[in-house]
Amino acid sequence: MKELLGPFKSIWQFLLINLIIGVVCCIIFVTDPFENPIRFFVGTLWGAIIFITQTLGHSYIQTLISRRYSWLEKPIQRLILTIFSVVVYSVVAFVIVQIIMHYLVFGTVPDYLLEFDIRAWIIPIVISFFISLLAAAYGFFVSLKNSIIEKEVLNGQMLSYKYEALRNQINPHFMFNSLNVLSDLVYEDQDTAVKFIHQFSDIYRYVLDSREKELVPLQEEIDFIEKFIFLLKTRFENKLIINFDITAKADELIVPLALQLLVENAVKHNEVSSANPLEISISRSTNSITVNNPIRLKNVDLDSKKIGLTNLMQQYAYFSDRKPEIETKDNLFIVTLPILKRD
Repeated sequence: MKELLGPFKSIWQFLLINLIIGVVCCIIFVTDPFENPIRFFVGTLWGAIIFITQTLGHSYIQTLISRRYSWLEKPIQRLILTIFSVVVYSVVAFVIVQIIMHYLVFGTVPDYLLEFDIRAWIIPIVISFFISLLAAAYGFFVSLKNSIIEKEVLNGQMLSYKYEALRNQINPHFMFNSLNVLSDLVYEDQDTAVKFIHQFSDIYRYVLDSREKELVPLQEEIDFIEKFIFLLKTRFENKLIINFDITAKADELIVPLALQLLVENAVKHNEVSSANPLEISISRSTNSITVNNPIRLKNVDLDSKKIGLTNLMQQYAYFSDRKPEIETKDNLFIVTLPILKRD
């Protein structure tokens, strides 16, 4: 109902404005409108009904059109369709109201409308063009305003995502566990320890660099996640199995740290042990990457609020209509990420 009311804040405001318009129409088009109360009442009601049917009808039509044609994405098609639909509806609705009201008040049908006397049709045509211009201008500026607001909201959500991604990466637990692994390697396998330090350094360099990027080349994300997997497998050894073999094209993009978020979530929330190794699979189809793992939730309460996944969905919404798909199937937790393309 709110969409049909257009710029009016409430149904009462809508009715009041149309009542005032009805009074104005009565004064302009009715002969001797103040001769008696009945004449004034009928004239006012007649004018109000015309504008109520026009306003509600146009609002409904524009609601239907807006679902397929955006003012910002398809302005020419939207303008042409708006003017055409408004003119046709205005004339048809005006004539129908005139015929019904004329019959109710005078008991006859106005022949001058049915005979297509051009002089009788000038008023509805002029009114329809005027309404179409108002509808087009109102719709465009409302869409522009909503687009600006939505962009600002998404910008704020994206900043929140970037902060959350950085906070999740650079946190005491991750650093503590990595340094523990490193301290053991220094004594047990110095070559692996050196490689671990290099990979650890590259990971944090990538995290810091990606803070300023909205999207990154898929190949860069692949190089990063391979280093991240090395750290995890060095830590968990045969307790963690990660099947990862994907390639990227030069024009393919992805949200930064998206794959890392999914891999770390799997390790964070599920049992990783010698008795029950955790197996994570990362694969791609033509236009997407799928990450899945068996659901074996830890017995501890991690107080998960799914902030990371929520932020990831919001990040994708900023750049594409294609959204990540999250599902649970056959005891598997499956997330499918769209692969984006350069413009």
